[in-house]
Amino acid sequence: MTRFHRYTSHVLRTVFGAFFVFSGLNHIFAFWQPPAPHTAAGRALIAGLDGSGFIMPLLGVLFTYAGVALIAHRMAALALLLLAAPVVVIFGYHFVTEGEAFGPHVLVLGIYLWLAWEERATWATLFAADANNPPKRGRTPFSPAI
Repeated sequence: MTRFHRYTSHVLRTVFGAFFVFSGLNHIFAFWQPPAPHTAAGRALIAGLDGSGFIMPLLGVLFTYAGVALIAHRMAALALLLLAAPVVVIFGYHFVTEGEAFGPHVLVLGIYLWLAWEERATWATLFAADANNPPKRGRTPFSPAI
């Protein structure tokens, strides 16, 4: 890994973490009002999230934790795993609901994919089969009744 690549990854991880810390604290304390949605579907989505009363504070806690973990580079793979669904929703909201082809949502998705690729060795253990403990044959809770 080159020095440029290493520094780029560090800067992107720090900026991405700072963005989510800011966004998370804003979801909790509402100190900055984001722009209003342009479409009726966007307004309905945001009204539904706000109307639930717990989604926005929950997202705030999630974003804040993940952002701090990314900035500190401690448990960054877990932070990225926690941010996977929100990043897809952010991209989908802006791309599909608001109809924006290019914008900050593309940048958020791009940085997320870069950081996810950087953590691929850590994630490999999540998806690798355990060679020491092969699955047992016989009756399991999910085996057919017949």
